[in-house]
Amino acid sequence: MEILRAMEGMKLFEGLSERELARLSQGAGWKSYGPGEFVFHQGAEAGHFHVLYSGVIKLFRSTAEGKEQTVYLAEDGEPFCLCTLYGTRVLPVSALAMAPCRVLVFAWERMEEQMRSSPQVLLNIVRVLNTRLMHSFQMIEDLALRSIHQRVASFLVHTARLQGQDTPRVTLSVSRQEVAKILGTTPETISRILARFCQDGLIEARGRQIAILNLPALMEAAG
Repeated sequence: MEILRAMEGMKLFEGLSERELARLSQGAGWKSYGPGEFVFHQGAEAGHFHVLYSGVIKLFRSTAEGKEQTVYLAEDGEPFCLCTLYGTRVLPVSALAMAPCRVLVFAWERMEEQMRSSPQVLLNIVRVLNTRLMHSFQMIEDLALRSIHQRVASFLVHTARLQGQDTPRVTLSVSRQEVAKILGTTPETISRILARFCQDGLIEARGRQIAILNLPALMEAAG
């Protein structure tokens, strides 16, 4: 029953009947991860379909030299590593818990069966993939075409929109060190730029809580 209640509150399963939810939940289970624990590693074979119930999961790619690029931060209710649904089952990224996490794990066979029988599941997955694609476009643009000041400003504006706050406010779900990995810079540079934005009256920063005081000016700073 707990799994069914969890599924009912997730956008991925919106529009499914009680019978469809019950069938999909058969064989599903919970997994828990502490901060710093890997859910899976890049290059491994995908064994299950994962949906994050609570917490934060960092998806990232790494090189043999130890360089790392964060690709996406999955938060409450989000599926992750959807690319293995079709074609290859080799995982293109690693998934690391950044906070205490509870993950719903589904058998691949059950998920494939549901996708064949229910266009609603496929539609929901397409919506998620579209959001991720737009996020990737934004990341590519930021890394390739924007200065680091513009990247930080763009990150704050984009995050505020995603969090849907009435009063523009950002709650960082990860440390500034992790934000630096996303934006391709150093934690010291992030702190210096945030301090400059505070000095200019654009934001007010207290730890991971950032209030946006002048959204038009911050958007202009983002280019």
